[in-house]
Amino acid sequence: MTTQTFVISQNTTVLTANMADPVLKNASSILQRDIQRVTTGQSAANQIVLVQVKETDQQPTDDFEIHYVDSQKVEIKATTTLGLMYGALAVSREVLGIDDFWYFMDTPMKKSPTINWTDFSQHLPDFQTKYRGWFVNDELLLTGWADHDSKDYVWDRIYETLLRVGGNLIVPGTDKESRFHRAGAQAMGLIIAHHHAEPLGAEMFARVYPNLEASYLKYPELFKKIWRDSILAQRGHTVVYGLGFRGQGDRPFWLDDPTHTWTDEEKAQVINDTIKLQYDMVQELDPGAQCSVSIYGELTGLFNESLLKLPQDVIEIWADNGYGKMVSRRQGDDDPRSPVLTIPNKAKRARGIYYHVTFHDLQASSFLTLLLNSPHFVAEEIAKVRAAKMDTLELINVGNVKPHVLFIREIARSWRRDYQVRSETDIIQEYVAHYYSEAQSEISGIYQAYFKAPIQYGLHDDQKAGDEFATYLIRKVVKAWMGHYPQLEAMNWLTGNVALDEQLTKVTQLIDTKYAAWDQLYRRAVQVYADIMAKQPQRLFYNDMLLGIAVHACSLHALWATISAYRHYQQAEIVHAFLGADEAVRANDEILRLRRDNPSPKWVDFFHNDAYSNVALNATKLRRLRSYLRVLGDGPDEDQWERQYLMEPSDARVMLLSNTHLALSDDQIAKKLREQLIDEP
Repeated sequence: MTTQTFVISQNTTVLTANMADPVLKNASSILQRDIQRVTTGQSAANQIVLVQVKETDQQPTDDFEIHYVDSQKVEIKATTTLGLMYGALAVSREVLGIDDFWYFMDTPMKKSPTINWTDFSQHLPDFQTKYRGWFVNDELLLTGWADHDSKDYVWDRIYETLLRVGGNLIVPGTDKESRFHRAGAQAMGLIIAHHHAEPLGAEMFARVYPNLEASYLKYPELFKKIWRDSILAQRGHTVVYGLGFRGQGDRPFWLDDPTHTWTDEEKAQVINDTIKLQYDMVQELDPGAQCSVSIYGELTGLFNESLLKLPQDVIEIWADNGYGKMVSRRQGDDDPRSPVLTIPNKAKRARGIYYHVTFHDLQASSFLTLLLNSPHFVAEEIAKVRAAKMDTLELINVGNVKPHVLFIREIARSWRRDYQVRSETDIIQEYVAHYYSEAQSEISGIYQAYFKAPIQYGLHDDQKAGDEFATYLIRKVVKAWMGHYPQLEAMNWLTGNVALDEQLTKVTQLIDTKYAAWDQLYRRAVQVYADIMAKQPQRLFYNDMLLGIAVHACSLHALWATISAYRHYQQAEIVHAFLGADEAVRANDEILRLRRDNPSPKWVDFFHNDAYSNVALNATKLRRLRSYLRVLGDGPDEDQWERQYLMEPSDARVMLLSNTHLALSDDQIAKKLREQLIDEP
């Protein structure tokens, strides 16, 4: 039997009969691009054709088939345009060898003159999860960064990557960003979903009516108009409409109405009435569209009290706590950790999850770096979700994507029906073997050590301190110190309601449990980076792991040094307090230096708009503290420390010398004082 062979070369053309359809246009364009990237030679001209076939009487699916017609033609067939997109991407991955995360991992593409395509059995994987999606949330890094001088180019690669791993649903950003990027996501074939704080994907009331109080109770007709306009703008595309009402932004509506003490029954009545109104609007304007309700935050308690009345055919979406554990989220000092997976489904509704591999909570979450609860921990939690039949829809909060690929990739695999939870070692070793061409054992060791290094700030296994822990605490310590406040602001959840001195003692005790581990891991990572010989894996390791480790290790060092400086200040040892603040400055600056020295031109400014953890702001705050301490201790002309510690005694006693040169800068005198008071043999 003659082997069917289709030779892919620079002369292969990707076509579709309906290039006016944006999804088909994008699918053919991506596959054509990839053929041009991996082939270098010429062969007989031939065609790959994307063919949308008429739907049969059976329920349409997004599966596709590939038909070898002859050496001049191969057809990719599907009943949906999304199916054809999946087919084109399957050829890119399985025939051309292009990795799903090529854009974010800078994966090398193996080039050859031509490619002989002989296996045409590619199909869409058997997915257990019907709606498989990402929420690109808290996307500050992405909004502050552009590749190819184009933000649209970056977002197109986000959509492409999600589709490559089998996703079909997206919340394309937050607030204004989500509406701006909606059309681009739809043009790639993705279903649109909505942020739980943005019902129906509508504009925020305060943006439309900035001079009015954002109160549904006062202005119901204006809210209804916003919701109706949003539905009208989206119908005609596949949308999972998010129903609900929290108020203006991501907070309960009753917090903005101090004139009334709300009972749970009253809260539920407003929410129930609003959800029914929204549901009826959707069914009127976009009949048959799928709807969902996020049982998130305060709605969890109302649901458990059987106070919520929801339409039968909505999907209930339940959330983890932001740290990967399927329990209710902590709200400030209140952390009931109400279980989610065991909540009875008395109504027999379809259920899904909103799950974080990255989170922003101004307290202890992982925003810039990999989640600190391990990939095995996450895989087991997702397996529990499936066992609880809560996997109809899985919306994964992927943040800014780039720092979180290890987890994003593993969860995408879990959408398949045949997924099996793997050990920690297996997950990491497979990941490293796939992406790194050398030093695999050493690099695997770094990844495994990363998940052993975090501070355990609470009693539960998921309560691990992410990169926001130290970065936020630094600013809180500086404010409490310089403002002479009795406590760190909003930190009772960590330390209890105690005075500043005791709070700092507790924080120091936590730091001491893992300070050495992070310091050692950072040193190991620097050495591994130096030992990697090839440019591509070295750049990848720098951005995928080294920078993240540095954020943890250096910000923890800066926090420790700041508290140490405060202890010297309490003992009136101002010069040593100054040097402690200087140590904090230098530790924090190490993170900024590593960002500036990023060996990858593509990613060098990716973290520039880090406005949450905000390492650059910490640099300002710590310098301000250092300068404040010098003002306190170095006299009005800032020359006393120079006389006391740096000058020869005979020179120091000649008062006229104060006029012979300018006062040393904070950096200069700190360096000289370190040499005399700390580094001296």
